[in-house]
Amino acid sequence: MACHFARWAVTEAEPDTHRLPKSIVMSARHLSDKQRRRFLNGRVLLAEIIFYLYGIAELPHVITLPSGRPSFESPDLPDFSLAYAGSTAGVLISSEGKVGLDLEIIHARSALVNPQQQLSAVEKTWIAMQSDPVESSLQLWCIRQSMLKMSGLNEQGPLTLSLNPASGRLRSIATPEAQVMSDIEGSITWACAQSPSIIRLQCWRYEPENGFTRTQTLSSDQQSDSPHFMKFTSLPPAK
Repeated sequence: MACHFARWAVTEAEPDTHRLPKSIVMSARHLSDKQRRRFLNGRVLLAEIIFYLYGIAELPHVITLPSGRPSFESPDLPDFSLAYAGSTAGVLISSEGKVGLDLEIIHARSALVNPQQQLSAVEKTWIAMQSDPVESSLQLWCIRQSMLKMSGLNEQGPLTLSLNPASGRLRSIATPEAQVMSDIEGSITWACAQSPSIIRLQCWRYEPENGFTRTQTLSSDQQSDSPHFMKFTSLPPAK
């Protein structure tokens, strides 16, 4: 079963909310203008991909789990993860397993935090060998965030995850079986995580006037032509 990753480079001042329940639109009114637009853009993108893939005309009821992770209330509906970077909204969705998505703007994050603070010695060594260490550090940060979002972890989450970029392997205490695909496209780096594995990742571009356009399909046994593409697969649990 495919995992679907869709992005929307938002240019509209106000999104078309006709697929959203009125309760969602009303609940966003107490947010600041920036937060409200970002919240609604994410929900609109989620609603449109749900309609496109499953024919559900209105966004199903979304709840917030104790971890802070949004989820459909019905266990029969697919798992999803939302992410934002500047004016770009993204959604990752799959009817099998759990998913986690992160988007970051290249070089923007480094002005706010030092991504290397949460990296292991192995990761830092790999970063130091890359032609653009800041860019590489941010991509690993993005990969980590996608895994932590999938696992529903926050402050203590980084301690449960280790990456080996050179071998493309990862070990997660919280999610022992997982796979991550990541790339850098233009000014944005993205990372898609799925448990137990990503068999096929279908990537989409969304435009309100044109709907969804497939941009590429990535499989677990196929390497991308992109020089920034990275793929991580779980190591067996440590004994």
